[in-house]
Order: sequence, then C-alpha cells, then structure tokens
Amino acid sequence: MVTPCAKCGKETEKSQSYEYRGKVYCEDCYMDLLSPPRACDPWAVRSAQTFLEGKDKVSTLTACQLQIFDYVRQKGEATLEQIMQDLNLTEEAWRREFAVLRHMEILKATKKGGRVYYSRFA
Repeated sequence: MVTPCAKCGKETEKSQSYEYRGKVYCEDCYMDLLSPPRACDPWAVRSAQTFLEGKDKVSTLTACQLQIFDYVRQKGEATLEQIMQDLNLTEEAWRREFAVLRHMEILKATKKGGRVYYSRFA
C-alpha cells in the first residue's frame, strides 16, 4: 500500500513510512522532524573535522552542496533570499545543506545591518 507523506507529499510504501503524532511521513521528513539540522553544533563540527582529516573538503560535497559553494564563492556573499531564488532551493533544503557546509567549515553566516549574509569560511 502506498501512502503520501504528510509533509512533502512523496508517495511511500507503507512499510517504508513512519507515523508521528498521527501523521505518516517519508523517511527524510521523519528524520527532519525528529532531528532538524542545526548549523551551530560543536560535535558535528568535530565529527566533520575528524572525517575530513587529510581530505580535500570540496571533493566530498554533494552536487547540491557544490552548487551552493560555487554560487557563494562567485558572489563573495549572498543572502538567504538570493540563494533560494537563484538556486531554486526551499528554505528547508537550504538549512539542511548549510548545516553540513557550516560543520565542514566551508561556509559561514554573518549578520550585517540586520541581514544575514552567507560567505566562505575564512
């Protein structure tokens, strides 16, 4: 039996879906509900540093992460709105990818004049 995810609408086999608070979710949405990505997570940064030791960080990026990295590198810095619009990302997808890029110390966020700008990690 196929069931649509209550969050994203993705059709998922009943055996591969998860119920949470009376609603059915696909695995990705279920994981986001239980453990949302957090950019500020010292243990995740430490884990990334350990995993990446001796490796080229950029070579380990997914296609989406590489697209974000290249975009920010070319612009120098960008706002959330610019990134989401130009790269056709949802805010949820951006937050998930940025958390990984922040943990890897590839991108950072800086507040300037009440706005948040994303740029390369120094």
